[in-house]
Amino acid sequence: MAGVRLRPLADVDHDSFTRTRQQTRTWSSLLASLLVHGGLLVAACWIVFRSPPSRLREEGPSVFVTASGSTAAGSAEHAVKARPKANFQPRQRLAVNNANASVSLPSLPPVSGTLAGPAGGAKGLASASNGAGKGMGFGGANGTGQHFVGKPVMGATIRAQHVAVYLDCSGSMKPYLERVTAEIRKQYPDADVFLFDGARIVAVEDHIVYGRTFRGEAPRLTEAPSQTVESALTPAGRQLLARLRLPCEKGSLGAWVDRLLVEKYDALVVFSDFQDGIRVYDEKRKGHPSLVYSDSSYHPVGRTLPAGRWQELWLQAFRQAEQGQGPRLYLFSIQGEPQGFLQRCVEASGGASINVRWLRAGRRAP
Repeated sequence: MAGVRLRPLADVDHDSFTRTRQQTRTWSSLLASLLVHGGLLVAACWIVFRSPPSRLREEGPSVFVTASGSTAAGSAEHAVKARPKANFQPRQRLAVNNANASVSLPSLPPVSGTLAGPAGGAKGLASASNGAGKGMGFGGANGTGQHFVGKPVMGATIRAQHVAVYLDCSGSMKPYLERVTAEIRKQYPDADVFLFDGARIVAVEDHIVYGRTFRGEAPRLTEAPSQTVESALTPAGRQLLARLRLPCEKGSLGAWVDRLLVEKYDALVVFSDFQDGIRVYDEKRKGHPSLVYSDSSYHPVGRTLPAGRWQELWLQAFRQAEQGQGPRLYLFSIQGEPQGFLQRCVEASGGASINVRWLRAGRRAP
């Protein structure tokens, strides 16, 4: 026992206390670490499950078509719009002119052919919608190739929007002018109605007397002042009358037609007895043209209408009516048939030549 060394009691208590304190710190650190990591895990789960699901792409495009045949956005690139996928099947909607009415149609069938990418699909669908819109627009309008709706006037169907009228106001025609004007204004209240004496067409070789290209000496013709009611004309008609008055008082129907072929009218309407006819002069004697042809009922001369440049120009202008580049010609005769060349102009323009002898008895149009 003498060789054993005993440690003082104070030293033993101090070491034991130190070890106990270190163990307590180790467990506290572990618990704190577990709590921190657990909190992070809970926060991560909450963020994941609270995030909204990503939006799914629309399987098919939605196209809106108006009755005029164009898409609602005005182009194929804007006609196709993606929508969030819903629980119901998307439907195509066709807009009509009535804002309170609409027609729902099933989905459009797939367009034939191979369309690569979204741009190809948009062009195909836009073409389909454009075709459908044009079909409905044309059927509902009852129009013509020029989009003009035919309106009945004294037995003829006039297809025009802007109309100019020539009324022969010679003595034999005056009893009918008021009724003819009323019949025309029923359908075309804004028509420009011009009144000049007679319905002569006078040419000096290749030029209509007092027409657009006339520069020579005019033959001696009967002249009378215009009886056009200026206040009844449109603003454009009043401006036109200022340019037409003198030429048409001298050159009659020929000057009127020749000058109006280049004006913005869709139809030229002529009402006359067509007794004055067509007269052609030559210029063999300067200042004194001589009459070589006339199919007038009062003084016929010759049998064949001499060819002239003015005839080609008239027919060429009237042929443009079907393309919307020229006027149609409508002739209303209360007595004889219009001259052969005028009939050719009517056929070239797609207009009409109507006999209205029933006006003499005061009857209505048949």
